[in-house]
Amino acid sequence: YMGGNRLHVSRDRGNSFSPTEDLTKAQDRDTLVIMGVRGSDIALSRNDGTSSWGEIVTISESPDDPDVLWLGTDDGNVQVTRDGTRSWTEVSALLPGAPPGAYVSRVLASAGAPGTAYVTLDAHRDGNFAPYVYRTEDYGQSWTALHGTLPSGSVNVIVEHPDNPHVLFLGTEHHVFASTNRGEAWARFPGLPTTAYDDMVVHPREKDLVLGTHGRSIIIVDDVSALAHYDEAVRNGAFLFGIGQGTIMNYWKDTSYRAQGGSMGENPVDGSVITYRLGTGSGPARLIVRNSEGEAVRTLTLPSGSGLHRVSWDLRHGLEEEEAWAAHDDPEVARPIAERGPLVSPGVYTVELVARGATSRQRIDVRGDPDLPLTVEDYREREAFLLEVLDLRRSLENSGEEAAPLRRQLNQLYGAINGGGVRQGSLYPPTGTQRQTLERIKARLRAQGIVAGG
Repeated sequence: YMGGNRLHVSRDRGNSFSPTEDLTKAQDRDTLVIMGVRGSDIALSRNDGTSSWGEIVTISESPDDPDVLWLGTDDGNVQVTRDGTRSWTEVSALLPGAPPGAYVSRVLASAGAPGTAYVTLDAHRDGNFAPYVYRTEDYGQSWTALHGTLPSGSVNVIVEHPDNPHVLFLGTEHHVFASTNRGEAWARFPGLPTTAYDDMVVHPREKDLVLGTHGRSIIIVDDVSALAHYDEAVRNGAFLFGIGQGTIMNYWKDTSYRAQGGSMGENPVDGSVITYRLGTGSGPARLIVRNSEGEAVRTLTLPSGSGLHRVSWDLRHGLEEEEAWAAHDDPEVARPIAERGPLVSPGVYTVELVARGATSRQRIDVRGDPDLPLTVEDYREREAFLLEVLDLRRSLENSGEEAAPLRRQLNQLYGAINGGGVRQGSLYPPTGTQRQTLERIKARLRAQGIVAGG
């Protein structure tokens, strides 16, 4: 479809087009008087910088029925066809309280039902900065105004969540708003700058909200899939939303030079982002990550305030005694190593949200780095080796000074595989030399009676 004053329709992928009737108000701009001057008397050439007028500016085909098509024009018409563009019905006069001739900034055919659609108007060209948002459920024969609680600011765009047609996003001249009940109530989207939002889309696969602004670049709000299930979450005291796939990444970190530091951007958080909601009075909450055997590999203490929250799991085991570990940390080994447990292996894990006796569960699929030729067994071998090093390290926490050299060797061995110093450790299993080093350390620990023999 291509809009002019008529809708041009192609049914052969753009090789030919057939025009409809004129779908605008078909007014002659030369007869209009603007500030006391007729259009025909204006000295400017019509094609010399003057914007065209009397055109289709927004088109939306129903996701449920391709014969249902909505369009809006810049001179205030809202047209709908139910027979594949053969006949049209103009319904703008039925919009309650709508200023006549207002620019139709967006029409949206809903995925909820073929007869449901949304219309937004922009009347700022007439000095009217009020928002106008409407919904119909009967192909435009009646309309419900949805803008009663919105602050001043022309509306530019409205979109539906692909997973739940009741969830809407609205872009105005100042803010972004969201609704979980088809526009009956709106809430301003937090954390976004005050600017004009001209366009937006919810990515159908990633469920990211992508915002096009006027002068503030493109803004991406990561993963708004939680809003599709928000009403269900409200009915529960503690609710854990679905979790996207986690990917183990083999990072390279070169800190030998600092010249590039000033122009480096901030990477996304490692691992998987987990979204949850707590009801009022939920109290302290925890997230427990369990492997396929039901063993806890990580426990995260969570903020306990009511409402939506997000935390990230870096796909690593937790460290039971981080303070004791830090107290014995060798200054030559990068401290972040002591603050990170080993990476888990690819597989299926269960995440549990526990708050005031209530438990909500979701699964998470963890995959290996797609750029490395490693098997699941390779990851498991590496994970088991690092966990063994950690167990030995814990056995030395209260040892005397005679064990200090062994502590340093274990720190260095752990750091070489888990990642640290200038170059991050790779995801490959331990080498034969690293295994021999561990066996020598174990032999010395047994000889000193620090660990049991065998």
